[in-house]
Formats: sequence, structure tokens, C-alpha cells
Amino acid sequence: MSLTTLLRRRTTDSPDQAIPREEPDWGRIADVRMRQPAYVCGRVRSLRVQPRANVPTLECTLVDDSGGLTLVFLGRRDVPGIRLGTRMIVSGRAGSHHGKLAVLNPDYTLLGA
Repeated sequence: MSLTTLLRRRTTDSPDQAIPREEPDWGRIADVRMRQPAYVCGRVRSLRVQPRANVPTLECTLVDDSGGLTLVFLGRRDVPGIRLGTRMIVSGRAGSHHGKLAVLNPDYTLLGA
């Protein structure tokens, strides 16, 4: 089931909000495995722009109480709404980026600070 479908089922009555009504079924970051689908929620701990071959890349560290996961937004210097402390739900296929567990260009939903 896609992230969009899950959020559509769990949103409040207001179309502008995407906050789950009941306890969601996302996993812990520590349970994310390489080359497997990841569906996690966490808080942004760090952000940095890392140029790669003249293309900007925004790297974001998402953490929960179990660990951290790198989110990589290729070709971006900034993603509107993603700031330090922002809570977000992320989905995508886990892989490796500079030797760290990462999700490249993830689907995401911002939950606020």
C-alpha cells in the first residue's frame, strides 16, 4: 500500500491536514533493512547540502528513539517545510549512500515541528 493511500485513510476531515488519527503502523528506523521498503516516522536532526558532480544534494538525518536514517534529495538545495526539528513520515526503498543506510528521493509527509 502506498504512503499516499495510507495517509488518505488516516487524515483528519480537513483536506489540508495529513496527521494520522490513530496509532500508525510505521516501523522503527532501527528495523529498516538494505534494499527493503522503509516506512518510518522521525524528527529531522541535521541538514546539509552536499554538491555532487555540480549537482546539489540535500542530505537530511531523520531520527527516532531507535536510530537514524539518511534521506537524500538529489538535485535539491532545499525542500520546503523540511527544517531542523520537523517531524515527518517517510517511505521509500532503503539503500546505501556514502556507506550509510539511506533512502534516496523518499516520499514524505510533514507532520510539523
